[in-house]
Amino acid sequence: MTENQETVETSPEPQQSGGMSRWMMIGVGGLIGTILILFLIAVIGGIVDSEGMANFFRILRDLFIVILALQGILISVALVILITQLAALINILSSEVKPIIEEAQETVSTARDTTEFISRNVATPVIRMTSTAVGVGVFMRELLAIRRNLNGKARK
Repeated sequence: MTENQETVETSPEPQQSGGMSRWMMIGVGGLIGTILILFLIAVIGGIVDSEGMANFFRILRDLFIVILALQGILISVALVILITQLAALINILSSEVKPIIEEAQETVSTARDTTEFISRNVATPVIRMTSTAVGVGVFMRELLAIRRNLNGKARK
């Protein structure tokens, strides 16, 4: 290469799409691992028949019940917010978009009426007049051609 030529180096793009699925797989794997470990502890606690282990799982059960109750409340709140947003969207559609659509329909109707008017009152007469003029011109040209042909035959 000469000194004036520049080399363009292309580096491979980092893979961005694999990052999110990687974290999802790690999260799902961790959840499954935690459930399996808790299941093994429960089985071992059942075999040992330990009172402390039973108390631990009662507390854990109560904790999960509280977590599920909080999750139900959170889902209910999210559902109320969703319904409120849906009502706002319907209000916007009926109050703002509907008049715009009606105005567009009126504009299209006006344009249709205008094109029909122009077609009836301007284009059709112009086309008739032009076709009549062209017809008269062709008639005159043919008439003159017949006359020339007759005059040319008579001279011979």
